Amino acid sequence: MSVKDTPFLEHLDTNYAPTEEELPVLRNIVQENEEILTDLDAQIQALNNVRKARADFIQRHFALLSPLKRLPDDLLSTLFLALLNHPDNRHAKMSNTHPAVVLSHVCRRWRQLALDTALLWTTLRIYPPVLPQGYPYGAYSANPHLSSQMTAHSPRVEVTRRWEKEVEKILTMTRVWLKRSKECTLTIDVHAPDVAPQIYPHHPTAVDVSPKAETSGLTALIEAVCDASRRWKIATLKISTTRLTSSDSPFRRIFTLTEDDVPLLQDLIFSVNASFGIHHEEGSLIPPHRETGMLGGRSLRSVTLGPMCVDINTLPIRWGQLTDIQFNGYINVYTPFPPGDTGPGLSFDCTQALNLLRLCPRLVNCDLSLVPYSRPLESFGTVSLPDLKSLTLRYSVPDIGFVSCLQAPSLRKLVLPNFLDMGLPNEHAGESPGSSLIAWLEAYGHQLTEIQFNVSTLTPAGLRSVMNLLPNIKTLRLDHNGDGASLPPTPNGDQVLPMPAMVDELFLGQFMPEREDQGNDEPRGPLWCPNLESLRFPRRGGTSFTEQDFLEFVAARRRMHSEGKVGQLREVTVMFGILQEGDLMARLEEMGIDVEGLTLKISYASRIPLRPEQVYPRDEYDF
Repeated sequence: MSVKDTPFLEHLDTNYAPTEEELPVLRNIVQENEEILTDLDAQIQALNNVRKARADFIQRHFALLSPLKRLPDDLLSTLFLALLNHPDNRHAKMSNTHPAVVLSHVCRRWRQLALDTALLWTTLRIYPPVLPQGYPYGAYSANPHLSSQMTAHSPRVEVTRRWEKEVEKILTMTRVWLKRSKECTLTIDVHAPDVAPQIYPHHPTAVDVSPKAETSGLTALIEAVCDASRRWKIATLKISTTRLTSSDSPFRRIFTLTEDDVPLLQDLIFSVNASFGIHHEEGSLIPPHRETGMLGGRSLRSVTLGPMCVDINTLPIRWGQLTDIQFNGYINVYTPFPPGDTGPGLSFDCTQALNLLRLCPRLVNCDLSLVPYSRPLESFGTVSLPDLKSLTLRYSVPDIGFVSCLQAPSLRKLVLPNFLDMGLPNEHAGESPGSSLIAWLEAYGHQLTEIQFNVSTLTPAGLRSVMNLLPNIKTLRLDHNGDGASLPPTPNGDQVLPMPAMVDELFLGQFMPEREDQGNDEPRGPLWCPNLESLRFPRRGGTSFTEQDFLEFVAARRRMHSEGKVGQLREVTVMFGILQEGDLMARLEEMGIDVEGLTLKISYASRIPLRPEQVYPRDEYDF
């Protein structure tokens, strides 16, 4: 029955009240149509089931058309490796979410292929957890007397259990990775804290916790890694320890590896932090030292050494084969002694640096931490480094005597942060060719494409001189000690220092064409850095330009590039005190600037730093 066939058509959707005689008729109509509706629902459900089955049938057949299914195993495994090398996955830790594990859980074929692709499992990142201080490390499992006195839910017991389980979990994954990597060379990344024996004399259940029991899991983990040392190709070993030569030290195996144990090792980062809590023993030395045999590896080409307490020249390194070196100085590098004060311990000064460089004629990349206030350079011959491309000298900028000894015709990158040595600025900074930074740039400025230096070590005139010596720079990074930050005393502490240089609107103006309305009180000079592509302004002070000045600078450089006059500015990093303009990228587009390929890394910080040496960003916007 349709709506038109109902005898109640004229009464539908009204306030009509049916009579007693009409009620049975209405009930019959409702019942008949409910039955029809139920039947229709059943038919619809049946059709939906048919449709779903058909769609599933189509999808399952369509899946067979996927190009991935037709890829041969060698190409598919290449895609697996490309995924693993993606920037988002390069630092993935060993876990169930590791890309290699995820790939092995897709289907039977992918799992078998992932397990057969040994290169997926060759990077082991091992970061054991640090047990909070104040807990009896491993005591619960090591000492029955202690465990009987503590309740099962004691906070100390729970923390110890969690630590032990986490170490055991890492050990299990390490063994899995080592097995699946088969005989491939390995990349090892170990960041491991030691655990120290503790005694709780005031605890009602005080015991002397057994060191051997508390580090057994960590020891087994280190042993598993070292058992595969013959396959190490790249190794990062950053260790915090309180026991150096003890037989029960979990890291003893690492410290005793020999050159024969690492025949394939090419790249080594080795650092031992034992500054606090050392239990000194007779003859104990903080590694690395002359007995650290793996430093003499026959294939070693790149080495990074943390702060040391022994003469670097005593290490068993084959210096002549190194192409990359980073040396972070001796233990007292952060507590230098001014000229005239010999002070305790070793100091890595300019003379030692040149001696080291002379031992490494094949260097390509070099990063050295020099002691501030280096003593005058002794007479020295020429040090030739024909392949050196990148040189970083921290904490001190060697003077013209050092520069005159060095020959580096291939040098392209020079990094001179110099946050500690404040011998500059002085009354001659930037005006005398004998000033350290000027001496470097007069010798190498014309061939550099990348540089980093500290603006606060220069006077305004010195900064202009420096910039005029950098005609081919593509990457410029500027540092500053911070507005109002307390600076270390200079060797002549009674000297009144002039105001250091600032990165202001006049500084920015030298990167742009001269405007007609600009005053001509001073000679303009050449356009700075015509090939500039990347610029990082100081993040700790030293800047005084506004967001509007910054916009004009970026707009001018991008316009000049479109006219073929300069290189393309691609990336700028800057920090402002207070947000003013908002979306600077949008403002550039409003100015008609092509922003394709441009990255602005802009942050805004509080005017008052939490600590004199650091400013914390309040908000940061990356476009």
